[in-house]
Amino acid sequence: MSNKNQFSEELAAYYEATHGYGDIGDESFYLDAATSADGPVLEGACGTGRLYLELLRQGVDADGFDVSPGMLEILREKATIEGISPTVWQADLRSIGASRTYSLALVPYNSFCNLREVDDQLATLKAFHDVLAPGGRLLFDVYVPRYDVIAEAFGEWQEIQEVEYKGNLLRGRSKATIANQVEQTYRAEQELLETDGDVVARDEFVLSHLPPQQVDLLARLSPFDEWSVWGGFNREPLTDGDSVQVWELVK
Repeated sequence: MSNKNQFSEELAAYYEATHGYGDIGDESFYLDAATSADGPVLEGACGTGRLYLELLRQGVDADGFDVSPGMLEILREKATIEGISPTVWQADLRSIGASRTYSLALVPYNSFCNLREVDDQLATLKAFHDVLAPGGRLLFDVYVPRYDVIAEAFGEWQEIQEVEYKGNLLRGRSKATIANQVEQTYRAEQELLETDGDVVARDEFVLSHLPPQQVDLLARLSPFDEWSVWGGFNREPLTDGDSVQVWELVK
């Protein structure tokens, strides 16, 4: 199991170039939670630092980790340019490896969906519970599948974009297919191609659909004492038509 795909250097650079900056709907929510936290903050699956570096810019005492060394290298490069000193390390969601405790932990941008086995999901919740101080909170979001979009887009290469990497112009593309219909998982494939069509980097990973009933059951089996869910980043009740579930678990 990989809780987040270990991007090659090329694919990490492509991810960074094509995922943009600024608030995509979640940033202000997590920033508000972090800046009001009564103690250190930990971000799991921090990637190239879209959110994590903003935490540091806002003066938050924050650490982060990610399973992908390529993503962390980009984060560190960006931090060096800005004169920021990050505290980040390589680890996956099940084993964290933190050396202190936190008032708040974050796992944004659907990263929890990379956990496909119940044992891995429960191990992750326990790992975060272990690094939180009493009263500490874990916040994470998971997508709500849009089946109308899935039916149209599955099996076809999508979103061909260009990115410059080390002086070469590369085209990126992605494709999603059903991985296991019974388990409700899908496979995401990504490729980078040179202008002549040769593939120079390729990766794939499998994500789980996590309906709220399943996450609720995981919370009940976890060491956490309280939990709640919202239908988006405005803390509104989860209802049909929402595109994201936002969960808060309290130690």
